[in-house]
Amino acid sequence: MAAQSGIAPTRALQDTWATALADPLTRLIKVSISDEQLVPAGSFPTSAASDSHSDSNDDGAIERDFALFDHDGVVQDREPAYYIYRLTPPPTSSFLFISYVPDAAPVRAKMLYASTRNTLVRALGDARMTTSVFATSRADLTHASYVSHAAHDAASAPLTAREQEMAAIRAAEADAAGDAPAGRGEGRSMVFGAEGDGEGEGDEGEPRGVLRWSEDAREAVRSLGDDAGGAEAVGKLEVDVATETVVLSSAQPASLSDLPTASPAYVFCRHAAGVVLIYSCPPTSPIKHRLLYSSAVLPLYRVAAPRFAGVTVLKKLETDDPAEVSPAWIDAELGPLAAAPAPAPAASEGDGADTGGAATPLQVQEEDRPRFARPARPGRRR
Repeated sequence: MAAQSGIAPTRALQDTWATALADPLTRLIKVSISDEQLVPAGSFPTSAASDSHSDSNDDGAIERDFALFDHDGVVQDREPAYYIYRLTPPPTSSFLFISYVPDAAPVRAKMLYASTRNTLVRALGDARMTTSVFATSRADLTHASYVSHAAHDAASAPLTAREQEMAAIRAAEADAAGDAPAGRGEGRSMVFGAEGDGEGEGDEGEPRGVLRWSEDAREAVRSLGDDAGGAEAVGKLEVDVATETVVLSSAQPASLSDLPTASPAYVFCRHAAGVVLIYSCPPTSPIKHRLLYSSAVLPLYRVAAPRFAGVTVLKKLETDDPAEVSPAWIDAELGPLAAAPAPAPAASEGDGADTGGAATPLQVQEEDRPRFARPARPGRRR
């Protein structure tokens, strides 16, 4: 913010401004700096003042009155000035504030007018100045320039690609909330239910925050956990967006090189070290699908896979380029886990087996987490 010059309006300018606020025929006021003071340099009536059939408040009169800037002595090529142009009549009396500083003006005058502008606006009432324009030439003092400036102010702010994507996601969320079936409640999430649902069991005994699985999907993942398909066997699951159910895809990939390139997918792969979940989400996928898949992937592998299929997922891998997925890529992503022996399959809820004190995937992660060692107090030996 520029430093203020300390120049204040004179009593004459304050009186001129008070008169203009009450007079609907006053269209333009010119303000200049003289002897280190803000003084009135002219007050100009609307052209409708001489025409009883014209309305000074219509858009046509506002456009015609921009011709006042072409009158002799109103605008100087080398002298800065402030112009206050009426847009609406009393009692609202809103104005266009123009700070005119021509390129040919002396440097001192440019600095003086730039540092005094805010003082003048505050003194006259910034709420009255609904639009503000900076002009550097006579060409900027036209109705066309004003309309262009107003259209620019009304336009939405430019967004980066990431901001546009987030705006589209928010719009998709709003559409999904509006399309929710009756009885599900307003503002219900596609994945996590209504706000405040919390954890625990849902109405049908399903864990909240977890999408339902079809029987085919459960059996396919369960068979991978049993090593029924052999090494590097894959099973592709999809989300039925209409019913919010995880189902077995009708187009199963023959190998890791056959993953879909236009839609998201959950791919369970049998690795020598255990079952791996690959979440593939190409950037060309529909935004609504990307939102649903990304929101559901965490509870899917932490809760749903152990509970519905009895499979403990070794690790979740993510990619936005299905073409890069290969056995070598999986080994590289797994790191040291690739050489670990496969864990024994867990019993699913459908098997009716008593898991007893078996650790859940979340408990396993807690056990693997390094413990925090409390530091010794100062002055004490370990």
